[in-house]
Amino acid sequence: MVGCAQAQVAAPAASYPTSDDTAAQPTAAAADGMSPVSELAGKVGLVRGVLKRLDPIHDQLLIHAFGGGDIRIAFDARTQLLPENTGMHLMSLPAGSVVSVDTVIDNGKLFARAVRTSPSNAVELNGQVVRYDAAKSQLTLRYPMSPKSVALRITSGTVIVNRGQPGSPQDLSAGMLVRVQFSPAQSMANNSVANNNVANNVEILAERGNSFTFEGRIVAVDLRARVLALSNDSDQAVRELAIGSLDTTSLRLLREGADVSIQAEFDGDRYNVRTVTLVSRNP
Repeated sequence: MVGCAQAQVAAPAASYPTSDDTAAQPTAAAADGMSPVSELAGKVGLVRGVLKRLDPIHDQLLIHAFGGGDIRIAFDARTQLLPENTGMHLMSLPAGSVVSVDTVIDNGKLFARAVRTSPSNAVELNGQVVRYDAAKSQLTLRYPMSPKSVALRITSGTVIVNRGQPGSPQDLSAGMLVRVQFSPAQSMANNSVANNNVANNVEILAERGNSFTFEGRIVAVDLRARVLALSNDSDQAVRELAIGSLDTTSLRLLREGADVSIQAEFDGDRYNVRTVTLVSRNP
């Protein structure tokens, strides 16, 4: 669906805090026989999305990634909240929070090295255009975490980018996948419709028939649902790709942790994988 096709801008590399408050977590971890945060080796990825559930029994975060699909990420005492969240604890994060999670592979599992929450006065969402009413300058989006549509006003100050190039409101049409940034005029809690929100930036990510190349690491494969989740190297976005049209030989290449290059086509609902090639990483 709509959440499967969004590119995300990677956040700058985080510098991890050294204050007494945040240092307490890795110290406790070491006491329990676990490696401190600084020893979590490997490539750091970024998962951005909405926290659906925090499971304290299995020590997992269930994130609906802006890149598409639900991603389970392990956590423990080594997982940190970065400085902007001082005064908060991981276990106190409510469902529905927009989060950015710095991840590594630890003992074969996707692990949360650090968790950050978005500023409360700014909203960024990925959605699919339901319609654009030029007469009213109103853009209506379907948002994957809400059963209701989100309405935004387009003004002369709204910056529109079409796949990296300057665009205009006339470029907007139903079925497009977009990323929108705005300061909410009213709360979006309880799935309310934001009728008075003015879009600051609209980035057109994809429209029907566009072809794309993704290269990165496979996070998860669901052969029953015929989808995979890929952490894309270029922007560190995790996105869901449909694999229903792949042949048996290509399907055998799909395994968690594999580095691949993928050619895909957007059909208006999702990216459909056309070809898969394994990629060798330099040690």
